[in-house]
Amino acid sequence: MITTYHATASGVVTGGADGVARDALWIDLLDPSAEEAALVEARTGLTLPTRDRQQEIEVSSRLSRHGDALIMTVPVLTGASGLDPRNSAVTFILSAGLLVTLRQATPHAIAAFAATLASAPPANGGDVLLGLLEAIVDRIADVLQDLGAGLDNISHRIFHQPSGAHHRRHRAGSREMEALLRTIGRTGDLSGKARETLLGLKRTTAFLPHGDGALGLENATERMRAIDQDLHSLAEYTDFLGNKINFLLDATLGLIGIQQNQVIKLFTIMSVLFLPPTLVASWYGMNFKIIPELQWEWGYAYAIILAVASAVVPYIFFRRKGWV
Repeated sequence: MITTYHATASGVVTGGADGVARDALWIDLLDPSAEEAALVEARTGLTLPTRDRQQEIEVSSRLSRHGDALIMTVPVLTGASGLDPRNSAVTFILSAGLLVTLRQATPHAIAAFAATLASAPPANGGDVLLGLLEAIVDRIADVLQDLGAGLDNISHRIFHQPSGAHHRRHRAGSREMEALLRTIGRTGDLSGKARETLLGLKRTTAFLPHGDGALGLENATERMRAIDQDLHSLAEYTDFLGNKINFLLDATLGLIGIQQNQVIKLFTIMSVLFLPPTLVASWYGMNFKIIPELQWEWGYAYAIILAVASAVVPYIFFRRKGWV
């Protein structure tokens, strides 16, 4: 799919493949077919990277210059609010005031920026590129802010539970702890993907030639400085989130271990409490001919009382020691 954006006296006009031309501001290709890619290459004189090249992780493959065209590939976070977030490669090709984007998914930032073009028309392709970078940075900031709030809720659930006998049965059970563990894992995965996007953006901004009028970046110095500052602060915040995620992960695993130990402790105490009554029952279950208690009128009651007492006495002892 090809979407073109042209600057006119009345604003930015959006078109399809028929509008592919060198004088366009922005040509956006979403999962293009071979015919569409060939059309863009023929009308703009640019060479589009293959999908395999977009997935390569070497800096030389992601950032390169061919003639007067800059080719930059950034892994952009997509689907952050859904169940399957991932980083999708987005290639930016900037040449003589024309921006061409090549992608296989639609990140929220790109869709949001495209919707604002009518109200704030860009001057050239370099202006469009900077606007896209700013939109992606803003989106990552929103995602990280939501992640931070979610981690605060998890922390409160783990460490600020009500105490006292009345609230013991309301403490987090094994199923809830497992759910918290999964939530922490998803948060860590999303934070890692956001950090990968930030790293790609930092490399891209460092690669861009500030003040290059031929590329439409003659007035980009201040905007680039602001983007760099935002990327630096977001990278630091991502490190903070990573440390907090590891801390909460260790704490959750520790609480799960404590719960398991409490269950094992319960079974151990029950085994010890029932051991003396079992000994009493075994003692009077022996098949000797002469057992004096068999002839007692209250022998049965005596055996029952002895078995109960043999369980109660250890229980009282454990309570005084604070073991139960």
